[in-house]
Amino acid sequence: MLFIGYFSFDEIDADGNQRHGYFSSIVDAQTPDDAVSKFEAHIKNKNSKVREMANVINIYIEEIMRFVRIPQKPIITRLQSSSGAFPASVSHSLPGVAGKEVEAFGFAPDVEKQEMLNDDSYIESKPFITFDR
Repeated sequence: MLFIGYFSFDEIDADGNQRHGYFSSIVDAQTPDDAVSKFEAHIKNKNSKVREMANVINIYIEEIMRFVRIPQKPIITRLQSSSGAFPASVSHSLPGVAGKEVEAFGFAPDVEKQEMLNDDSYIESKPFITFDR
């Protein structure tokens, strides 16, 4: 069965600044306990090998979802809302993952703008969907 784990974490950077973040992980396992064991081993391995996780000090399980089968229609698997303006953050897709079995795709207008600049400067994202309110 397919399991998706949602995790939060605390980190302290080289300057002693505290940060908090979230990540998700996916695995094929027989039972929830088996999935948790696989997640734990994988996260411990990545903590020492993936640069983006080098400063993580605590990891919390937010929830784990089990899929008996992959839905034919889209479903939202997690929604999180925070108060206030969008906080400064860093995002990495598939950190430490190599190969062609899994790929990450960006929203084309945002990717094209970033590629035109060819640097790491911040570009505000274009909304995928906008609702009239």
